[in-house]
Amino acid sequence: MRLQLHVLAWVLFLGCGLFYLLASIRDRDPLIIAGSICFIAAVIIFLVPHRK
Repeated sequence: MRLQLHVLAWVLFLGCGLFYLLASIRDRDPLIIAGSICFIAAVIIFLVPHRK
């Protein structure tokens, strides 16, 4: 149960990062786009060990 909540939290972080990336693309802000991509990459790295 605890592992499922942990993975759910990271998936929610990933969703937030994607929305943040879309908003920054819409605003055409390259610094925020780069930060969003780094954040998404970090979340994916944290999710890799939890693959089935």
